[in-house]
Amino acid sequence: MSTKITLNPGYAGGVYVLDHGEFITCLGFDVALKKAAALAAELNSPDLSPELTERGTMMAYDKYAALVDKARQKNLATGWRSRADLTAELIGLEGKRVEVIDCYGDRRRFIVGRSTGWIPCHLEIKSRSSSGGEAVWGTPFRSVRTVGGVV
Repeated sequence: MSTKITLNPGYAGGVYVLDHGEFITCLGFDVALKKAAALAAELNSPDLSPELTERGTMMAYDKYAALVDKARQKNLATGWRSRADLTAELIGLEGKRVEVIDCYGDRRRFIVGRSTGWIPCHLEIKSRSSSGGEAVWGTPFRSVRTVGGVV
């Protein structure tokens, strides 16, 4: 079944609504632009990077989707993995416990994990006994410091 994509400019700054049939997901207009720009730079494909004036259009989404597919193909061919969704402040801290003050002023502690796939993201692992965690949020951080040894 193909995914039906619609635009909802009035929700949370604007989102693409992806109806996969059995479930629905959303992708923010600004998130798509930022991720597409990072992927275009990594893949040396500036022609595929959406323009700011295309924000919230199907043209911008199509360019984003083409870049994600190009990244998938490069991964299949070479094993390459993107850094586009990684949190810059956490690169190199994977497996370490950190304390962050996020962009909202909230303080959190977690073990830095990394998801799988060709476009991984950093994960907030709550404890050593956790089997996974949620994607890191609240960036850019106001501060990051390590608070313990390697897990």
